[in-house]
Amino acid sequence: MKSKSIIGAALAAIFTLGVTTSCEDMFDIDSSRVVIDKEHTLSSTADSAYTTLGVLKCMQEIADRYIILGEVRGDMVEINEHTKTSLRNLADFNYDADNEYLDIKDYYAVINNCNYAIAKMDTTLAHNNERVMVDEYAALLGIRAWTYLQLAINYGEVPYYTNPITTVGDSEKEYPMLDVKELAAEIIPQLTPFVDYDRPVFVGTYNKLIFPVLQLVIADYYLWSGDYLNAWLTYSDYISTNKDYNYQYGMGSNVEIFRGYMGLDGSKLEAPRGLNQQSMPTLVNWSSYFSTATGSETISYIPMLTTSADGTVSEVGSLFRSTDNTHALNPSTYYAEICGKQLYCMKSATDAGNNSSTVNKKSYTINPLHGDQRRKWYAQEVQATGETEIGTFQYYDKLVSVASEDGVNIEYVTPQINIYRRSIVYLRAAEALAGVYKETRLPLAAEMSFNMLKDAYKVFFPDGHVMEEVLQPSFIGVHARGCGDTYLDTTHYVLNPDAIALRFEKEAAAVDYNDTIDYLDEMIIDELAMEATLEGNRFGDLIRFAERRGEPEFLAKRVASRKGSQQMDEELYNKLVKDKSLWYLPIK
Repeated sequence: MKSKSIIGAALAAIFTLGVTTSCEDMFDIDSSRVVIDKEHTLSSTADSAYTTLGVLKCMQEIADRYIILGEVRGDMVEINEHTKTSLRNLADFNYDADNEYLDIKDYYAVINNCNYAIAKMDTTLAHNNERVMVDEYAALLGIRAWTYLQLAINYGEVPYYTNPITTVGDSEKEYPMLDVKELAAEIIPQLTPFVDYDRPVFVGTYNKLIFPVLQLVIADYYLWSGDYLNAWLTYSDYISTNKDYNYQYGMGSNVEIFRGYMGLDGSKLEAPRGLNQQSMPTLVNWSSYFSTATGSETISYIPMLTTSADGTVSEVGSLFRSTDNTHALNPSTYYAEICGKQLYCMKSATDAGNNSSTVNKKSYTINPLHGDQRRKWYAQEVQATGETEIGTFQYYDKLVSVASEDGVNIEYVTPQINIYRRSIVYLRAAEALAGVYKETRLPLAAEMSFNMLKDAYKVFFPDGHVMEEVLQPSFIGVHARGCGDTYLDTTHYVLNPDAIALRFEKEAAAVDYNDTIDYLDEMIIDELAMEATLEGNRFGDLIRFAERRGEPEFLAKRVASRKGSQQMDEELYNKLVKDKSLWYLPIK
């Protein structure tokens, strides 16, 4: 499809603002304002609020595809006998013309409405010497930038324009086709002047988490374009100084010293010394942890509805869960394999007498049987009983938190689609540091990259701190979320020639710089699997790593191993190695 055909399809989208800002949608805005006049200027705070919420309504139309396109083509999800044809074809990289998940127009509906609002918004309007529309303006820049990034990840090269398409003449123009690196060059300068503005809050609707964080969108563009140093500096600055996180780590009068740091505290899944598993402190499951009401993990998300009568309802919940096991998608055997081979690290307890115990701060034990504990919450069998036994079914807690019952049928829906969360930022920062190491060969970059997984305290407090006992648990490495007190492990989960040699089955004396790069890459991509599976990023992650390494095999081998590394689909492997165009969707 030519770019002007896509833009022509988006022409109608600019006239949907009257629908998307009405009181009939999820945002419950009491207004029938219709913004269709191309000469209209958004010159009041009500105008900007209605229009911004209208754009968010358009975002709901692409939210499910964020999950589906990112996971179904990856290595962490398997299809089954209940999978519909359109999803099955995506998994097989057969892009049929009528596949509903390939339609690009909904993305351009978001972009065109952003363009209109950005062009018409009066950012000079002030109250008490404060410009009152700049926050909304910056938020719309972020939405547009994030949407273009998703287009580039999924489609490769995409039409780029920033002017609002309001006439047939506009829609018939040819627009440049840009890849992600070219988009980064255009978009980063647009966002940079606004990174210090707060995300807007609309009273009575949702909090500021419904908007992407500009600083993180910029960091992602740096990462995708291969500018690893700037990617690391941007992620690191967000973790160290961002204004959105003012958590107090129980440090009393010293809390101001650490205000603004974004740790990963309170988020470990534990395998204690008994048979029972403990969940994250004070929370019972991952969906609660992601909830903006009870958890602190989510940074940005797209809010969805829980009933179709109110608006757009996500289908991904029902795709991954059903009471009769007729759901369409399962976590893959390869995912279970990665989780199962992990070693669990526990502090060693020593008997102190009088039925009490103390913990030896440096002593630990390794349990090779537990594996990564996060899998038990992503995908587990649950025996449900009540007056009658319901049976055993697969439970996918990460995506499902609301059951909508219609008579005897139960439909599982997802009230929010996360697009940024705390540990994902840590992992992308680790990846950026691995890229810095590849470019510079500086051992410190490799060490810092690994410690984002193992012991992030050492990254952000490299010289230590008098309050280490309080801070270290608040700045765990991401690997600790499922594998225990990994910061204590000096033998197994380490970055040294012996560990690298063991991983690649070679002599330690033969380990070189390239082996270290490969080791970091495999550690990070496996951690992304265990921490972020089913969240929509997986296939994009595989593309990014494979492109950076210049190795199509890196992606192809993993995707072809969905049913396990010993049952690799050779036909699919060869298909993905030989034809990289299949990594990207056709524009239709």
